[in-house]
Amino acid sequence: MVYFLFFIGIFCSIVLAGFISGSETAVTSASRAYLYHLAKKGNKRAEKVIALHENLSTSISTILILNQLVLYLIPIGSTLFSVKYLTTVETAVLQTVLAFLIVIYAEIFPKMLVIKFTIPFALFVGPIFFRAVLIMKPITTVLELCAKYTLKIMRIRDEGGRSSEQTDEELRGAIEMRPSKGDKEEEQKKNMLKSVLDLGEVSVSHIMVHRKNLVTISTSLPIKKIADTLSSCHFSRVPLWKDNPENIIGILKTKTFFQTLQLQDGNLDMIKIDQLASPPWFIPDTKHLLDQLQDFRKKREHFALVVDEYGDLQGCITLEDILEEIVGEIVDEYDTMTNGVKLQADGSIIAEGMTPIRDLNRDFDWDLPEEEATIAGYIMREVRKIPDVGQTYVLSGFKMEILKRQRNQIGLVKITPSSHQVPMFDA
Repeated sequence: MVYFLFFIGIFCSIVLAGFISGSETAVTSASRAYLYHLAKKGNKRAEKVIALHENLSTSISTILILNQLVLYLIPIGSTLFSVKYLTTVETAVLQTVLAFLIVIYAEIFPKMLVIKFTIPFALFVGPIFFRAVLIMKPITTVLELCAKYTLKIMRIRDEGGRSSEQTDEELRGAIEMRPSKGDKEEEQKKNMLKSVLDLGEVSVSHIMVHRKNLVTISTSLPIKKIADTLSSCHFSRVPLWKDNPENIIGILKTKTFFQTLQLQDGNLDMIKIDQLASPPWFIPDTKHLLDQLQDFRKKREHFALVVDEYGDLQGCITLEDILEEIVGEIVDEYDTMTNGVKLQADGSIIAEGMTPIRDLNRDFDWDLPEEEATIAGYIMREVRKIPDVGQTYVLSGFKMEILKRQRNQIGLVKITPSSHQVPMFDA
């Protein structure tokens, strides 16, 4: 009878230790994002697990204390039993067997099992250990103070929490871990999620429409000439300048102009351009896309002019440009890739010098450095000169040949990726 009770007690203690050990794994490994999703839907157990996450140090301390108490009772009980009922050899055998049982069934097996059912197990044990944390708070507080004081003696700063940069990197890691297995739709989702995270790091200068590609109109032009320019222009908003192209005095909406023209029965002489224009909105070229997106929403505007530190016009950016940074280039059914880029039969591409590097990286799954906004800017920064037509360079593992040069600007570049960087595109 004594032997039976002893082994029943040992069995229950190991099971309890395994339960506590598995609970530690469940609480620390449960996805916080999924728990928040469940809590938002009214799951009370998820709220308890989230509460344990919010105070993870105390929660882990409580679980470890309980686990150590149970594991402490096993050798105490086995020692008392051995002294009274077993020989020295039998005692050694018993202690060895118990050590194996504790390692396997109180540590390894529970953790392996819980990893397969992390969320269900976390939801089961959450309310239990939520109460345990409250009950044992005085004990854990004292022990945590001892641990913190030890860290202080060792001059290790207890900063606690995670920085926003760590959180962003954690999100990026979670996105990369999302399985896609060659599924284009899943890859597109991953790229969109990563693009959203990049909005706070990319400046407007990287995606703006450069000033050389802007359509601007002088207010001194005859109304007939302005009407002809607007009718052939594919932009919905056009900057107006006075005296010199740098002096932007307003933004003219194409739709507003032709609506006014219709109301005036086509009489161009009745249109006053300066009355139709709205004030220009200037932003610095160092502004981040996330800030600009928020400002677009606040001001209820879709168009802004970009200037450098000297106030010189650099280009423009629209709400659509930022949206395309997230979802990718919005093209019609006849387009297959980034504007200004042509794929060649040998796997290389021919790109205009002003093609954004971010577009190339996203469309072809490349990893060109993005310190410069355009491929022309990147080449000139690396070679430290304005290259001539026909010159070839190998930069970041890519062969780049200058095909066209316009004055001091690179017009066309042939980019040939290395064998492990084959362009990805839709057929």
